[in-house]
Amino acid sequence: MSKTSRMRHTKTITAPNPGPLTLGGTNTYVFGNVVIDPGPDTGGHLERIASTSNVEIILLTHRHPDHASGAAQLSGMTDAPILAFGNSVSDGEEVAGLVALHTPGHARDHLCFWDARTGTLFSGDLIAGRGSIMVAPPEGDLRDYMDSLHRVKNLSPERILPGHGPEITDARSKTEEYIRHREEREALIVSALDAGADSIRSILKSAYADTPEDMLPYAEMALKAHLIKLGRTDLI
Repeated sequence: MSKTSRMRHTKTITAPNPGPLTLGGTNTYVFGNVVIDPGPDTGGHLERIASTSNVEIILLTHRHPDHASGAAQLSGMTDAPILAFGNSVSDGEEVAGLVALHTPGHARDHLCFWDARTGTLFSGDLIAGRGSIMVAPPEGDLRDYMDSLHRVKNLSPERILPGHGPEITDARSKTEEYIRHREEREALIVSALDAGADSIRSILKSAYADTPEDMLPYAEMALKAHLIKLGRTDLI
C-alpha cells in the first residue's frame, strides 16, 4: 500500500471562518477517530465533524480561538477528551499514531502532529497552504519560529496538511521557502537599519515596500518580531 493511499482516511472539513489570516477558513482534520483542531463553533461546523466519525480524541495544535474555540462543545457532544500541549500531551509523545512536536513561534503552546508512516505533517499555524504565518509579539517569537521550521525541515516531510489553505505536496521546498522568506525579509530590515531607518514607519517603507496597504498592520507586527530577534527593542 502506498503512502498516499494510507492517508485516504484523513478527511478535511474547513470551517466557515474565512479572513485575511485564516484564508478560506480553519482546516479541521479527522484522522481516523482523532479530530485535529475542531475550529470555531459556527455555521454547523461541529455537527459536520461529529457526523463524519466516532470521535474519540480531540487534538489541538494550539489554543487560538480559530483553532480551538469549538473544542469544549465538540467534547461535550462526543465525550472525547481534549489534548493539547501542557494538557496531557508533551513533546515527542505519540497519540493515536501521531507524534506531537512542540513547535513554538506562532504560539508558545504550538504543536505539529507527525505521521511518520506516510511522511505527513499536520502543521497547524507553523506553515500555511498559501502565504505566510503571522508571528506577533509578545506571544509570537521569531527565533523560536525559525527553530521550529528547521526542526520540521529535518523531518523531510512528503506533504503538509496546514491549518489554513490547501494541502502542500511539495513539503520540503515549501518549508525551505518559509525559511528563506524570513531570512530575506530580515536582510531587508538590516539594510534599512544600516541605511539610517530609525522608526517603525521608516523601516516598513523600506523593508516592506512590496506589502499591500491593507496588510501593513500585520507587517508591522511581523517587523516587531524581527526587531526583537535583532535586539533592537529600542525601536518598538
